[in-house]
Amino acid sequence: METRPLILASLALLSAALGGCTHSNNNAVQSATAANFLFVTNTNLDSISKFQLSATGQASMGSAATSGVCTGPRYIEQHPTKDLLFVSCQSSNNLAAFAVESGSGALSMVGAPVPTGASPITVAVHPNGKFVYVSNIGSNNISAFAMVADGTLQEISGSPFATGQTPYWVEISETGDFIYAANRDSNNISAYRVDPASGKLTEIAGSPFATDLGPRAVALSGKFAFVPNRFANNVSAFTVDPCSGALTPVPGSPIAAGTDPRSATTDSSGRFLYVPNTVSNDISAYTIDQNSGVLTPIKGSPFPGGQVALQIEAAGGRIYVAINASNNVLVFSIDSASGSLELVQTIPTPGNADSFALVKSQP
Repeated sequence: METRPLILASLALLSAALGGCTHSNNNAVQSATAANFLFVTNTNLDSISKFQLSATGQASMGSAATSGVCTGPRYIEQHPTKDLLFVSCQSSNNLAAFAVESGSGALSMVGAPVPTGASPITVAVHPNGKFVYVSNIGSNNISAFAMVADGTLQEISGSPFATGQTPYWVEISETGDFIYAANRDSNNISAYRVDPASGKLTEIAGSPFATDLGPRAVALSGKFAFVPNRFANNVSAFTVDPCSGALTPVPGSPIAAGTDPRSATTDSSGRFLYVPNTVSNDISAYTIDQNSGVLTPIKGSPFPGGQVALQIEAAGGRIYVAINASNNVLVFSIDSASGSLELVQTIPTPGNADSFALVKSQP
């Protein structure tokens, strides 16, 4: 008796019952252990600073290492399962990989940097750890690379992939199925489906999706996407279709932020959104309606922050914010009930703090 058609039909019905689509198996194991190192790019000094983190998250200065032939190190991102960091090199137009020495956190470059497009900025690593993507604001595209066993990178066939104008941010969905680019100067979001085998990008139906003026970043959290609009001083909120990746504006979107918002992050619970404002020197904070995605300002928002905040990330009940103008990283504790913020540490950096990565290096 032929059973395969019956099995396939049953799987199709199950898929439909679960939402009508299937997702890639990323095979990534995300560590829940707290980070023990903080790495910060000093773009103007061509170096990367290393800080030791205590069990409570307090940072102490370690050292600053030159980024070598990676000049203008801009954005730094960690591999999901390996002691590897990927750094965009804006001045030298390439992407470098660094190995993190277990225990000490010392950095060593892996192979030679690979060429990108013009002025590479944001780096995104696929959840399966096989692919790395870089947004190039000078050439309006995304460079895509496959990682080989030793950590070196090879450009994917078809790369670079065209975006809108000035793609300052690139973000991958939690499932690894979709990637989004925030096009600051064309006021929209380009969205692509990721081929799980090759890493190639295919623009999805409906892309690009309109935002307000100057979208500068994309923060993904579950079924929602949030976009700070730098020149409109607000935040666009979208629901994300899990099957197609398409974006649909949330009712009431956009919502007001401070002056010149350039990045965004949610806390680990997905209940709160934080947006640093680089000119008003504060952080707008919102609760996220878990059904609709509607944003509501948190009592006490905006919270005092720093000038020219370029990256924000939540980890372990804390918010870390890279402050370019004052050369430091601010650390805030998150009230788990209200979402309010309290400054708990200011970490000075040798140069302009553009980006950072929180790393758990195995002993």
